[in-house]
Amino acid sequence: MPSGNGACVVHNQLAASLPDYHVCNYSPWRTLAPISLPWVTAGRQADLIHTELNYACFFKRPDMPLIATAHGYLLDAFLAPYSSLLQRLHYRTDLRWFVERSLLVADRVTAVSQYLADKLQQHMQTPAGIQVIYNGIDEARFQPRFSQPRKKQPFRILFCGKLTKKKGADMIVPLAKMLGSNFEIHCAGGGELNTCDMGTGKVVALGECSYHKMHELYHSVDALFVPSVREGFGLSIAEAMASGLPVVANNCSAIPELIQHGEGGFLCEIGQLKQYAEAFINLIDAPQLCRSMGEFNRVQVEEKFTLSRMVRQYQELFESVR
Repeated sequence: MPSGNGACVVHNQLAASLPDYHVCNYSPWRTLAPISLPWVTAGRQADLIHTELNYACFFKRPDMPLIATAHGYLLDAFLAPYSSLLQRLHYRTDLRWFVERSLLVADRVTAVSQYLADKLQQHMQTPAGIQVIYNGIDEARFQPRFSQPRKKQPFRILFCGKLTKKKGADMIVPLAKMLGSNFEIHCAGGGELNTCDMGTGKVVALGECSYHKMHELYHSVDALFVPSVREGFGLSIAEAMASGLPVVANNCSAIPELIQHGEGGFLCEIGQLKQYAEAFINLIDAPQLCRSMGEFNRVQVEEKFTLSRMVRQYQELFESVR
């Protein structure tokens, strides 16, 4: 697995839960020369290989089952305004070929959301029956802190992710200005951002936060903000849900599979600052609504997105192809 992303977190969870599951991490820079990828597993014995879909074809071995999991989808025109020229060229040429080849050579294909499964079936030549296995959250690590509520002023909003346009980072400062001094937006993720107090709103740059400290970070805030234009699943969303937080997010991609509008948070149209602001004002004006949405989200995780459920489904899949 390429290191440093949400997919790596998921596969490491599988390794921690299944005694014979081992993760071979490689630098994402290797994908610049994908012909080198087979060396990642060279000399290693296994009963099957499980990897992410984009470069799965490079790990195919004779007489060894290959399971490819789609964690995201980059190949449609929708993402063009959010990508550089080189990225667009890469997505339309070699990456498309890699994905098409991976779909052909994989013995089983899974996706971490129904949205991704539908995308692949709509735009690619895919095998029948892509299995959806939602990512799982360690609900013992990510727990609510309802019994010890955080002091509510100012209302703290958390943004998690790379500070890119695709993640909606360009919405952070304008939203802080619109919300005013009763709110703070805390940003955890890689990229250039400085803490700034604009008089009417405040943005706090936290830098990158390790996975092992994320549960503490969720306890320090009141709600999660996800202005991302594309999520294959939304790992931070599920973690925040397990931690009892309401979520304000875009009504797009896989996000509606996690967040129920009006029950666990608010789903807004992409880039609509006024809708984001109104959602957070509703939460600060109604503390009981904020709490009830967090409680609803916790139940959703316990019913649909637990780590044990994910592990069991992958284990059953592995056993079926051996």
